[in-house]
Amino acid sequence: MYISICLSVSSTSGLSSSDERGVTPVYLRCREGSVSWLYPRGALRLLFKPPLPTGEKDFKVCVRVIRRPDPPDLFYSLNQNNTEVAERFPARIFVEGVRRLVPLYAPDDGDVRELRCFRSRHGQAALYVEAEPEEGPRRRVATFRYEARSLERRHYDPAAADCRPCSEAELELAFCTSDLVSRAVMVGSERVSFLDSTQLTWRLTKLVRATAPDIRTDAQTDDLNDYYRYDIDNVENSIEPTRTRTRRRARTRGRVRTSAHTHTHAHTQVPDACGAATGEGEFVVMARRRLGRLTLVCAPRLEQWMKLVRDRRKDGTSHCSLKY
Repeated sequence: MYISICLSVSSTSGLSSSDERGVTPVYLRCREGSVSWLYPRGALRLLFKPPLPTGEKDFKVCVRVIRRPDPPDLFYSLNQNNTEVAERFPARIFVEGVRRLVPLYAPDDGDVRELRCFRSRHGQAALYVEAEPEEGPRRRVATFRYEARSLERRHYDPAAADCRPCSEAELELAFCTSDLVSRAVMVGSERVSFLDSTQLTWRLTKLVRATAPDIRTDAQTDDLNDYYRYDIDNVENSIEPTRTRTRRRARTRGRVRTSAHTHTHAHTQVPDACGAATGEGEFVVMARRRLGRLTLVCAPRLEQWMKLVRDRRKDGTSHCSLKY
């Protein structure tokens, strides 16, 4: 049985088969989503058909195999910064080529990265997910997340933008659409080899918005879970929520990832994340959830953001209720 969760339209579907040698077709028509294959047998053929802008046919697909539960995005104690030991992914993944299958991921391929990417060919892209032989009666689930994006970027899209300094228009759009918006000070960075990214740790000084993740959060962070469950309706003239939490907020930390190829800062030798670096003051962190993890979109200095908010309030041109 498999379950495919399409994040962009929040739909689900299920299918079961007893044929251990059969190939089950699965059509993925969203830009991003996840697939969970319970008790995998035989193989799945995943055919990607994401919505694309008019006139475009080719796209890039990134797949992240899930071998361990993600740690919470927001946390109080550094002890919560650890994640569980990785389990063996019970399947092999191949890209469908012209006349052969090209290996993309295998549990024993010697590559620690859980994130693999490939491109479509003449508008077509398909994966074969082949179950490994069963070893005993234990429960096995092959779960992975995927993201399919157009190769051409005609317009700025914060959902797919790479971390870099943002223009004023891009900052405003990122603020209005991000899953996490918070004033923060960067306190550390660490290369995460299995995600081919750099993990940035921030001390949050004022949390503006944090939407609920589709993965578990730590059971000990009850106050933070209230934030996750309570998404602010951030539109012009909206009624501000009256329930707020202040206890322990100043000690809240958050982790946001960025590309491992981000340029390093000349003085600190840590990632220069969209213009932000460790120990260089307060920033406004704007991050979107991609492939299950918060990914940094923009991080303007607080002074820059405050000036933009004041200007937008003065001329009344903002697209949503801007805050700092």
